[in-house]
Amino acid sequence: MFSYTHLTDRSAVDRALEEFDRLGRATFLQAHGFDEDRDYFLVTESGRYDSKAIFGVAFHNQFGVKPGPDVFSGGRTGAAGRLAELGYMIEGIDDRKARQTFLTFDEALEARPLPLGNVDAARRFLSRRDDAEFYVPASGAYIAAVPRKGNATAFIHSDYISWRTSKGEAELTALTVARARAAGSSRVAGTTRAPRTPRVVVPERVESICPTCTMVLPVSGECEFC
Repeated sequence: MFSYTHLTDRSAVDRALEEFDRLGRATFLQAHGFDEDRDYFLVTESGRYDSKAIFGVAFHNQFGVKPGPDVFSGGRTGAAGRLAELGYMIEGIDDRKARQTFLTFDEALEARPLPLGNVDAARRFLSRRDDAEFYVPASGAYIAAVPRKGNATAFIHSDYISWRTSKGEAELTALTVARARAAGSSRVAGTTRAPRTPRVVVPERVESICPTCTMVLPVSGECEFC
């Protein structure tokens, strides 16, 4: 029977994160059949990752069987909660009261300073937006910018900003030349699309579903959880 606690191998999670970085968000989610997360994200120094998709792919990495998106929850009592138990930083797992909320970017900067050389670049980015407030999560990993309508759409880290366009597309703004080069670009710091690789067409395999627990069966046809 499927259980979130079956996932125990952090290296399986790390391999899922590496694949996400290699493919880019859109290709990764499409390849594994997951939708974008709205509330819970695994956060590292490299960026924010959809926690439900990362859990599903990590589970496959550890056991060779893939739980479909409808089999499990991505929330605090599901995938996100289990990843937090494994030691990963999960945005959204803490109550909103744990956040420090501010009316201005300057106030947020006092709680979560940026490298001095990147502050002006962050200000220029924010000058093109109309944000109502800012917050710093309990982890202190970034400053989030919240527009007047909706949830946060920009997350200002030490050397880059991950943000979402009005169409919901993920973008990356580098704040340092070093960051741009690390991302595989020879251009100076600026706004770039999140790295993407050419779409690889892989022959589809007809998947069999276990009639008992609805897990995707391995090639052997024998369910490892029933």
